[in-house]
Amino acid sequence: MELQTFVKCAPEIAILMEGNVERDILQALDDLIAAGEVEMLSHLMLIGTEISARRMTDALIQREVFEPLVAGACLRREIKRTAPIGVSALGGRAIFRDFEAPEEGEAAIPEHIIEEAEAISHAADQSRRIADRHKAGLDRDPVRQHIVERLGELLNTSEPAMEAMITIARASVWEETARAAAMKLGSNSIVVGRVSRAGRVDDMIAVGDASASEAVRRMIARTLAESMPAASDPSYRVALEYVSEHHPSESHRRAAQQALGG
Repeated sequence: MELQTFVKCAPEIAILMEGNVERDILQALDDLIAAGEVEMLSHLMLIGTEISARRMTDALIQREVFEPLVAGACLRREIKRTAPIGVSALGGRAIFRDFEAPEEGEAAIPEHIIEEAEAISHAADQSRRIADRHKAGLDRDPVRQHIVERLGELLNTSEPAMEAMITIARASVWEETARAAAMKLGSNSIVVGRVSRAGRVDDMIAVGDASASEAVRRMIARTLAESMPAASDPSYRVALEYVSEHHPSESHRRAAQQALGG
């Protein structure tokens, strides 16, 4: 993308990033689409606020412009608001307070008890920080889920939407999003049949694996068994292996294993 593109599209970028007035968003989207700036829309889907990204998603779905949605579902991170992590109440102030003033030079609390309590407080702070870092590492961006849900509504009627969903299932860096897309595809018999008739064995198997669902894997294995590619096809052996492992019928699994030479 040329640098001047950012200058040229600056007014539309500002409108889409603010995402406040739906009429303005639709006009800005139409202007960018008309100018052929789909790549710019893909960038904006990655960084927009939840509100603006949701509105962009709905508008792009209406216009059947799916490339920016694939970018969002595959690469977008959750935009989080994090509060600064401080020490615990114990770690932030003295653990013990002397209720009775000690004699000069005499500790009110035995030293070993103070040390042990401080060690416990330090360990608790450390555990809390580790838990906070782990939580921060989880990414459940609602926009990605919204994209998958909206694309799922079009699977039976729009082949480009189906292709977008297959790409998300195979390429999203977020396991949860890839799984959601794969479940939408693998549980849809119309989609599975369409992909099977096209001989796209690799896509079918990738969707089954991404779904992490044995029910989806069984459905795909059953479909593969019904439309097995020719023995000369490079995907023939891969299909047989999948059928031998996931077909719900033991006789089909055994037949596939025998065909593999097992």
